[in-house]
Amino acid sequence: MDDIDTAILRSLIKNSRITISQMSKEIDVPDATISNRLKKLEADVIKRYTMIPDWQKIGLSITAIIIIQTESEKHEFVKEELSKLEEVSEVYSVSGEYDILIKVWVPGIGELNKLINSKIRSVDGVEDLTEMIVMERVKEDMVPIIPGTE
Repeated sequence: MDDIDTAILRSLIKNSRITISQMSKEIDVPDATISNRLKKLEADVIKRYTMIPDWQKIGLSITAIIIIQTESEKHEFVKEELSKLEEVSEVYSVSGEYDILIKVWVPGIGELNKLINSKIRSVDGVEDLTEMIVMERVKEDMVPIIPGTE
C-alpha cells in the first residue's frame, strides 16, 4: 500500500458514499487511477461498506459491554455461539481476568436482562460475566482514521 491507497482509504473512512469523482478532486489523482486502485483495495483490503445509524431512532436504546469468563476448553465454542446472537454486534477474545468482550444492542433494560439470563448465560462454557451499560456515546467510529502523510 502506498500513499494513494492510504488516501483512498482515509477518504472512504470519512465518507463511504463519496464518489470517485469527488475522491479524485480531494486526493488530486485522476478518476481512472482512483477506480483501478479502489477495485484492488476492494479485493484485498476493504472487507465491506457499512453505515452507523442513530441507534435510538431505530429502537435500540440500550448498548451494553459484557465481559465474560469461559471454561478454557470451551472458549472457541462460546465465541462462536455468542457470534450467532443477533443482539451481539462485536465479539473479541481478550487477555486478562475475562476471556471475551461483547457489545450488545437492545431496546430496553428488560430485553438486556432477558438476553443475559436466557441466551448468554445459557451458552455452555460461560462461567461468569459482568455487564456495563453505556451511559453516553462520546465517540463512536467504526475505525480510526488512518494517519496520513500530509
